[in-house]
Amino acid sequence: MAIPGLNGMKKEITLFILIPLVMNALSLGLYYSGVESLQQIVAPRISGVLPMSYREFGLVEQLQNIFLLAIIILFMIAIIRRTGVFWKSIFLSGLLVMLFLLLEEIDYGLHFYHYFTDRQYEIARLNWHNQHTFTDHENGRYLRKISDFVSIILFIILPLLSLKINFKCLQPLIPSLWFIPALIVSFLCSSLGHFLEDSGMGIINGSMGFMEGNVSEFRETTSYYIFLLYAIQLTKTACFTEITTTRQI
Repeated sequence: MAIPGLNGMKKEITLFILIPLVMNALSLGLYYSGVESLQQIVAPRISGVLPMSYREFGLVEQLQNIFLLAIIILFMIAIIRRTGVFWKSIFLSGLLVMLFLLLEEIDYGLHFYHYFTDRQYEIARLNWHNQHTFTDHENGRYLRKISDFVSIILFIILPLLSLKINFKCLQPLIPSLWFIPALIVSFLCSSLGHFLEDSGMGIINGSMGFMEGNVSEFRETTSYYIFLLYAIQLTKTACFTEITTTRQI
């Protein structure tokens, strides 16, 4: 028996629930499969770079780079196509944030430099998130906390508040209610990843996998995907609405 209205929601269910679930099932399944060749798809052993950077060339990290690059391209196009200081400022701010995150993820190109030149690290890492600026913990820990806080405010609280309050001027910026289940999927899959890691599922032949201590990378990938969906919503709202209006005039 068909559920009323389900056919009209297939696209949203696929984008916001099924794709994040499949993406996490694939990456977690490969890494915690107990099969070394499958685990190395996620975090491979690469000659010429240090073990701490092996994961940078795996499936999870490369997906992150793809999602961030896609957001940057969308925002660049939006800046060109959209007129008005407000929207240009929104897209420029988003572009700068995502560009910073992309450069941090690839260590400002050092990962690829050492891979293609077959050299070990001869200079310190350039990225900020692996440094210890504030406490003994890496800055990335605080960056993740900020990201979680922003995600909860942006993708859960604001959409729910918009059901009760009419944010007229902010309405185009408020995410769809579909972002709520997407974020829930992200947190649940992250918890599963930490559970599998704590259970020793990442150990193969007595050796820990190269994601040891960096299980949060799985959630980062889902987070970047969710922000890509939000970037698509923003650009459609800001650009295509304006184009349609112009054509009608």
